[in-house]
Amino acid sequence: MQHKTLDSYTYTGLGFPIFLQQTELVKIDGEWQAKINVRKIADQAIKILATQTERLTGNQVKFIRGYFEMSLRQFAKQVVRESHAAVNKWESFADEVTNMDSNIEIMLRLYIIEQIEAKTIKQKNSFYGKYLQLKNICFSSKKTSQLNIGQALLV
Repeated sequence: MQHKTLDSYTYTGLGFPIFLQQTELVKIDGEWQAKINVRKIADQAIKILATQTERLTGNQVKFIRGYFEMSLRQFAKQVVRESHAAVNKWESFADEVTNMDSNIEIMLRLYIIEQIEAKTIKQKNSFYGKYLQLKNICFSSKKTSQLNIGQALLV
């Protein structure tokens, strides 16, 4: 099996571009495939999405909902407290910013942090600091860009 390493690689398997560095590729049936651990990339991506400086895109909202394995209705009712039609509309924005109300986006980001980071007392103590950071992020009008996770997470 042939191998090579790329200095930079853009992975789009989660629905939006993620920039990986030092990614190993293997040749399978004549095609070069990235040798990455998709679950580790998804775990890193969800953490970055919670505090990225750009507003969320439709594909990112869809990824978040899928990451937590929720239907449109569950996600709408339990996380953002909006109609499933509103969630569907946000997801239809694809690579564009959803234009969801900034307060709803703050709640969504807080939900992510709560689910993945607030498990110990120390983590719960840092939760409030991240909440304040999110307030500033969600009132920003920066355009979305690709995520930069750094070195590729290998299988």
